[in-house]
Amino acid sequence: MKRPRRVKPDDQIDLVDHLDELRSRIIVVLSVLTVAMSILFWKSGEVLHALSGPIRDADPAFDGPHGGFLATSPLDQIMTSISIAIYGGLIITLPVLTYQIYAFVLPAFDEKHHKHIKPMVWAVPALFLIGVAFGWYLVVPPAFDFLIGFNSAEFNFQPRAKDYIQFVLLTVLAMGIVFEMPMVMMTLGRLGVVSSALMRKHWRISIVALAVLAMLLPGVDPISYIVEFIPLLILYGLSYFLVKIVEPKEAPDTPAEPNPG
Repeated sequence: MKRPRRVKPDDQIDLVDHLDELRSRIIVVLSVLTVAMSILFWKSGEVLHALSGPIRDADPAFDGPHGGFLATSPLDQIMTSISIAIYGGLIITLPVLTYQIYAFVLPAFDEKHHKHIKPMVWAVPALFLIGVAFGWYLVVPPAFDFLIGFNSAEFNFQPRAKDYIQFVLLTVLAMGIVFEMPMVMMTLGRLGVVSSALMRKHWRISIVALAVLAMLLPGVDPISYIVEFIPLLILYGLSYFLVKIVEPKEAPDTPAEPNPG
């Protein structure tokens, strides 16, 4: 596979070359996704065992003689492996996709802006991984503790693996994307689309919007809602300060020079 060409800002290339570079970068992303999905599908049993940690901690009976995941269809096992491969592959590939987008659009900016853009290539995947870790360690465990313990005496809890995997991996994937908010807002602020004054003026509307967003994230219990909503508020506050730093500054008015003569 041909390595994508790094284009410099002063290079003159035509539309065909742009499309060829874009195709090469798409091939890189799809290749990483394919390899990641293949490995995860091959090792889906080990991955499922590792991902079942929160439910094992929340329900000790899960490891009992009548525990484990419930299978109600002959397709449950293979569909679970496919779910692990798809969601896990997306989580692994997103940082690679971020870099390929960065490398493709960077030549469109003047070199004087590169020092402001280049740190984002590390900040974006770093924030994504922090969000994934936050979702895995701080959102999923309390959510299962609450959900499994709620009226537990009246239920024989035996989850389907596919539903469990979708809940866990969608939660960590959503938190990883949500943690990109500061970088997105900083970019919009740098482009002049949003401003710190606008964010400060409409902060009440923003809080309501963040509350609605927290409701739409995976996890319908009050515990996971609170754990997801509080970081959104913190990220919004961080975004405000980043926008204030990078937003274009208005040039001060200079007094007109007197007309000689």
